[in-house]
Amino acid sequence: MNNALKWKLAFAFLLVFIAGAMTGLFGGLHMRHLFLAPPHSGEMPGRMREHLRHVLDLTPEQEAKIAPIIDATSAKLEEIRVETAQRVRKAMEESEQQIAPQLTPEQLTKLKKLKEEHHKILMHHGFTPSPPDAPPPSP
Repeated sequence: MNNALKWKLAFAFLLVFIAGAMTGLFGGLHMRHLFLAPPHSGEMPGRMREHLRHVLDLTPEQEAKIAPIIDATSAKLEEIRVETAQRVRKAMEESEQQIAPQLTPEQLTKLKKLKEEHHKILMHHGFTPSPPDAPPPSP
């Protein structure tokens, strides 16, 4: 194999590697956007509008007519989200209250630490604004 062929082969491998890395990077960012970053409640109406406008090629008049529908739907979805979060929080608290008497003091300490770590993860992803031991907000 001559020197020129070796360099061409090395360059080809480098290009394939760079193309794969770029595909992985952009694909990962796109998937993270879709699945790991849930929309915050204030962003949902705008995202819904933009998605429908783009996919359906809406006219400005159509956008204006469906805007109140999107706003109403977003409000309903936010209400459902809040209600569901409260129900989940209540179920988890009831479960913890039933489990706690069965644990040793060391296990209770570990459970408390586990609960705090879980709360940090939820806060990082924007799912819960209250501290882990705070009572749920009243409806």
